[in-house]
Amino acid sequence: MQCKNCGSDHVQKDGKHNGLQRYKCLECNKRFDGEEYQPMFFCHFNVRIKKTDRNRITRDNYCIPTNELDYKEKKNIRIAKEIHARKQGEATLIPEFYYNLPNRVFADEEHYTDEWVEEHYRACMENFDLNMAFFSELNYADFDKYLMRFVKKNKFIETGDLNVLDGKRGIYILVLDEYKQVYIGKSESAGGMKQRILSHWSKRKEFGRLLNGRVETSILSIDSFGALDTTRIFYKELKWYQDIDECEGKLVEEFNSDYRLNRVAGGLNAEGEPAARNLMLMGSVQERKLK
Repeated sequence: MQCKNCGSDHVQKDGKHNGLQRYKCLECNKRFDGEEYQPMFFCHFNVRIKKTDRNRITRDNYCIPTNELDYKEKKNIRIAKEIHARKQGEATLIPEFYYNLPNRVFADEEHYTDEWVEEHYRACMENFDLNMAFFSELNYADFDKYLMRFVKKNKFIETGDLNVLDGKRGIYILVLDEYKQVYIGKSESAGGMKQRILSHWSKRKEFGRLLNGRVETSILSIDSFGALDTTRIFYKELKWYQDIDECEGKLVEEFNSDYRLNRVAGGLNAEGEPAARNLMLMGSVQERKLK
């Protein structure tokens, strides 16, 4: 039993009201009826996850159109304008529509055009359907056999408890068995692999970034999937940043692309200059022939 106000497990019975069992939360001191209570959280890999309509990916929750630019896109426009002004007309690798506004994509520095939103939404949904059709054609036995050989060869450890990864740096593999897919990720931060995995489960991929390339080749982002889509987790703890980058790059390159959700090449964080790293990421887009 969890408190419907704060989600705490520390509750006790507190008599009855109109024939309904009453409960009192020992954390927030609020009372509630048990019959009307609907759990706000569930346990997944031994961590508490909030119930939402996005705990699993569906066609309805995949793409929510909006005219609002996300923080990263606003930053890109600002940086692009600064670089363009500094270069004073010199040739750059920055797309012109990032600094020459308004245009077909950007109405201004904070909004997409209505026309682009409609066009992008249709493209995203077509790409979603193509990816789902692609997944359905894969053979689960072949996928599982390949995965188990891969994790054994590369000495990964399976865990059913995400808390084991708290504060541990290294490489993790999220397995989405229903879709015969994996995502190979890394964490170099103090929060460790646990924090990084929880961020995948809690965030929604930005509307403007759902497509990574063309409709017929773009891979669905791991951030579009929900927590319950992850059914197995493997990990390898590594201490040194350089080791983590190199290992991730090799593993992403090695893993069968039909079974892999990574949308860019791994191992690029070692590039110290942010602008250079972003250009490398743009040039390392992983494509999948969907039709």
